[in-house]
Amino acid sequence: MRAIRIDKTGIGKIIELAIPQPEPGQLLVRVGAVGVCLSDVELWEGSRPAAYIQYPVTPGHEWSGTVTEIGSGVAGFAVHDRVAVEGHNFCSTCFYCKRGETNLCSHYSEQGFTLPGAYAEYVTVRADLAHKFSAALPSEMAALTEPASCVANGILRANLGKDDTLVVVGPGTIGQLAVAWARHLGVAQVLAVGLDNANQELAYKMGATHYAAGTTAAETLVASLTDNRGADVAVEAAGTAAALNTAFDLVRRGGTLVTIGITGGRQPLELPADMLCLKDLRLHGIFAYNSAHFQQSLRAIESQSLKVSALITHRLPLSDYETAFRLLRTKSEPVGKIILDPRQ
Repeated sequence: MRAIRIDKTGIGKIIELAIPQPEPGQLLVRVGAVGVCLSDVELWEGSRPAAYIQYPVTPGHEWSGTVTEIGSGVAGFAVHDRVAVEGHNFCSTCFYCKRGETNLCSHYSEQGFTLPGAYAEYVTVRADLAHKFSAALPSEMAALTEPASCVANGILRANLGKDDTLVVVGPGTIGQLAVAWARHLGVAQVLAVGLDNANQELAYKMGATHYAAGTTAAETLVASLTDNRGADVAVEAAGTAAALNTAFDLVRRGGTLVTIGITGGRQPLELPADMLCLKDLRLHGIFAYNSAHFQQSLRAIESQSLKVSALITHRLPLSDYETAFRLLRTKSEPVGKIILDPRQ
């Protein structure tokens, strides 16, 4: 089978491997679609935090596929079942796993970072991490379960109400999924904020009620819609220190700030020391998703109540992974989610 292997920073290639065989408790899955994430680009660039990667590695943690072989001891699956698969191979026994916080497992191990991922034709996975979905749901939409789950971890913990105002700073993939989740929950006013108007059309397709380009325009818009209070919930999804400052400025006193973006480095953050106290803020830092969020996201996408299809802007064969990386990094054209097809 073909697979992409990144040996070290900037060094990657297509390789031929034997199709892996499922061990007891595992499934062999043929990959139908795999999303390209900015963290995959960070693997390539070498900016991913060292504790969360093990080279050489086959990337790919946003994906879905079809079961082709079933290992011994596995029940509840059949060949040809369609599945989306959690990336975190959590231990189920540590302090965090026992609390249901499987994303914080003390023994971090994740497909596409420390384990072989889905930039390949086939992947073996733990059966307990695979979740079946309807044959009517396209594989590429099911592949968006993973990023949608990361967003769910933040959005659902914010306890949004239908009369609330939500502002999303950074209308990339994660930001657009935050918009979609808010609309799925029936939030009245959902504002997307970008540096420019490049992602405005997509934001409206994903369910935004308003869009602002630049910090000044965002401050004016939020003030006009909230009687100068500020947004009830602000989501930082850009992964920059500047975006986090903007989100701090846009959230109201007593509001909630959700940080989902990761900078991929150690950018310093400058904020007034008393900001959290004087604004009486709730702050949620988000790392990935737990198992419950993954299953909830898959069911919401499957029912089409969480609308994600508009996010997919590019479809490429697996061999064009470098093109996908460059496009995602440079944004040389409007880009949402890029899907790679290992079958091509």
